[in-house]
Amino acid sequence: MKIAIFGSNGYIGKRLTRTLYNEDYKLTLFARNIRSLEYTNTNNPFFIGVKPNICVVEQELSISYFDEIVENLKGVEVAFYLIHSLSETKQNYRKKDNDLASLVAMASTKAGVKQIIYLGGFGDRNDKNVSRHLISRQETADYLRKYHKNVTEMRAGIIVGAGSMSFELIKSAANIMPVLPEIKNEGKANITFIDDILDALVKVIDNKEYYNKIIEIGNNDALTYTQMVQIYAKEILHKNIKLIKLPKFINNIINNPSFLAFIMSRISGIESHMIKPLVESVYSDALIGKYRDTKLVPNPTDYKTAIQIAVKRMENCEIECKWNVPYEYSVFNIFRVKQFSTALKQGNLLKEKVKRKISANEVDKVFYNLKSLNYRKCGYFSPMWMWKTRALIDRFLGGRGLGKRVVKPDNVRVGDTFDFWVVTALKNTPSEKLIRFKSTMKMPGVGWLQGKIIKENDEYIFALTAYFLPTRSMSFIYWYSFFFAHKYIFDEMCNNILNSECEKNNKKELK
Repeated sequence: MKIAIFGSNGYIGKRLTRTLYNEDYKLTLFARNIRSLEYTNTNNPFFIGVKPNICVVEQELSISYFDEIVENLKGVEVAFYLIHSLSETKQNYRKKDNDLASLVAMASTKAGVKQIIYLGGFGDRNDKNVSRHLISRQETADYLRKYHKNVTEMRAGIIVGAGSMSFELIKSAANIMPVLPEIKNEGKANITFIDDILDALVKVIDNKEYYNKIIEIGNNDALTYTQMVQIYAKEILHKNIKLIKLPKFINNIINNPSFLAFIMSRISGIESHMIKPLVESVYSDALIGKYRDTKLVPNPTDYKTAIQIAVKRMENCEIECKWNVPYEYSVFNIFRVKQFSTALKQGNLLKEKVKRKISANEVDKVFYNLKSLNYRKCGYFSPMWMWKTRALIDRFLGGRGLGKRVVKPDNVRVGDTFDFWVVTALKNTPSEKLIRFKSTMKMPGVGWLQGKIIKENDEYIFALTAYFLPTRSMSFIYWYSFFFAHKYIFDEMCNNILNSECEKNNKKELK
């Protein structure tokens, strides 16, 4: 059976793609920028075997491309619709979601797609306190049904899984907050474990019993968001986070969704405009209603078990998606704004470069070390106090700062993130090995750190280069004020990358 997935580069989309690929379905993945789907390449550790089962379609979802979308949907029997906009920065996300749903539904009808499966959320639209975010999720299904005769709407609660945005927010708050303020009129929600929702999504594929039906999947734990953080802290971190009552005027400030999103952004490193629609739901109930289905998932996973499994997967680096990769980064940017190749070609980059000759026997070790930046005990191959100081400043300015890296060096892919870096280039050939990290630090410009090994006349040259793209006059003052610090740091990094035994140390620690 041929299946299309709209939203294949999101958290659910990536997990669903892996699941369907491993069950031998033929997949058509729609994306605005196919670089964001590089995780589907054949060396992906989460995919079983090498099969020609994936067709990636670079497709802008716009009415002007309607005929192209129809053409790319021909032969598809079932389409998953997993698109949900969280950005309020440019336009009303509810209108955007409804327009996109209408477009895909009309194209699917014309192309002969038998079934559309949509993943939405819990919530009673008749409740006066229900958030715009929850209303929007269910409105999207209405627009899909308006233009397609067979829509299966799956509703889930707060999705808990390694890498999900909700889980990232809960984990970050539990790790950082010593106490939690009492939130007035806080709503309750049921959670849905990621494995449960994936099982249900697969089971309704071309299943006539679920044609034109609404199905709700979740457990029976009705928890406030504060309780979720407290339970995570107790079960995983073995600490008790108490609630405190704050003065009324402070409570009024805290109960503002924009302020809460701002605080959560500083804690988690996720962009605040992505968090805000979710934060609005703090004051809404998101509970299983009359569409509960007990046949698809007879024994839904409880919250404590879900977070324990999620944490274990993160510790084992079994994670495929991080939500904190803002759209403007070049790896996901279809318009190539502030992209490395463009800036390099135009000669706009300032740089600090260190080079060394290495032997053929050192190549693999050095490349592994390059991919190990801040993995477990590898650190930054230079004085860690300097990076921690910079991270503290970055946090204060609203950046991510340092965090726990969970992606194994062997599994690094373009798009992976950790601390204040995102991987934007990766090359591994006998004659050239390269990895490039784009900085997300708050600074007056754009920075990259690149490690490269190249073979020249039977010799191997290792080069570590820091690049900086100035965006205004202050950028030059910023860059040159760190001139001597950069000289010292990158020279240290280069020497330690050459001499460290990260791979041996990591294997020893894992044993």
